[in-house]
Amino acid sequence: MKSFLLPLMLLFLVACASNETTVPVTYTAGFSIIQTKDTTRLYKPGTDSSDYLHFRPLDIDLWYPAEVSAGDTAVAVREVLGLLEQRANYYTASTAGNGITQQLAQMFCEGTKCSDTGRLLNYRTQSYREAKPSKEKYPLIIYMASYNGMSFENLSLFEAMARKGFVVACISSIGRFPGDMTMKYADVLEQVKDAVATLKSLQRNVNIDFTKIGVVGYSWGGLSGAILASQIPEVDCMVSLDGSEFHHYGSAVEEDKDFDSIRYHPDFKTMRLTMPYLRLESAPVNEKESQKEKADSVYDFREKLTAGSPIYIIDSAQHQDFGGMPDLVRQSGQCGRTVCYQTITGLTLSFLEEHLKGEKTFAANAETEMSKKLIKRKQVN
Repeated sequence: MKSFLLPLMLLFLVACASNETTVPVTYTAGFSIIQTKDTTRLYKPGTDSSDYLHFRPLDIDLWYPAEVSAGDTAVAVREVLGLLEQRANYYTASTAGNGITQQLAQMFCEGTKCSDTGRLLNYRTQSYREAKPSKEKYPLIIYMASYNGMSFENLSLFEAMARKGFVVACISSIGRFPGDMTMKYADVLEQVKDAVATLKSLQRNVNIDFTKIGVVGYSWGGLSGAILASQIPEVDCMVSLDGSEFHHYGSAVEEDKDFDSIRYHPDFKTMRLTMPYLRLESAPVNEKESQKEKADSVYDFREKLTAGSPIYIIDSAQHQDFGGMPDLVRQSGQCGRTVCYQTITGLTLSFLEEHLKGEKTFAANAETEMSKKLIKRKQVN
């Protein structure tokens, strides 16, 4: 847990230019938290069942189509960021998380050069806590958070999904005790197992259509999402938001070793994804340098995919633009929405709608964006 914040602090600092487009609203987004335990797994070593951290804690952040009444209140950003502070303390049985909420808000505002800490923390999201679920069944999206990340990183995306008629379960990135994710295979599998346990926990939810399941993963969550998708036959499609299943070698020797331990693991070597897969990638900072990159310096995950899996580069987008905090800060400061994030959100939604609802809109949306912001990379052969 001591490294819980650092990767998050590095993910959002630059956002793309702004515009004022919005996602059409169909439903209202409800939000609830399910706190439970996976009693099939031990969490804290050297303890017995009397210790509250003996079994694996499981916090499920859930967004869903809702029927909002006059008494329902939209959740403030302070409440969502505060979940990290609460959980940092809970998962470590310490006060390690104290003050994180304020620190994060200040960092986000300084990074985007918009809004201020007070306005951001008090800004009301479009999520309504414990709002009454709409009386239908909806496809389920399992979202795998980034390295040491959790739900606030893509809050706006979850709201957009709920408004479009999806239930979204966010799986935080929490490794083995004391809660720090690492690039070790064992820690990656903890997030995957958390997702499997979440599916079991949600089985009693009458508003979920378990015959229609999609996986979305951001950054390191793209890798854990791919592993999850390969293990659950019910998964119908996957979206990778600049996911780490494509590994760029050379940044850090230890990271490269850890990735190789995953890449050459027997389970990973035999893994194949046969469901529809979409990857949205950040644009190279230096196009000339990227063209000089050696072919063997990047692990090409396409060998695990079926033919026709689309990969797009989002023009001008950096890795942090695939998270929603820069966009949320800009909203709170009335600086306009971010073009990159709106493009990423729109393509993600249309891909999920096509493969989970039968709405054939993705190709047309991608073609439209190609002329403005997208560069089609290439299909998998």
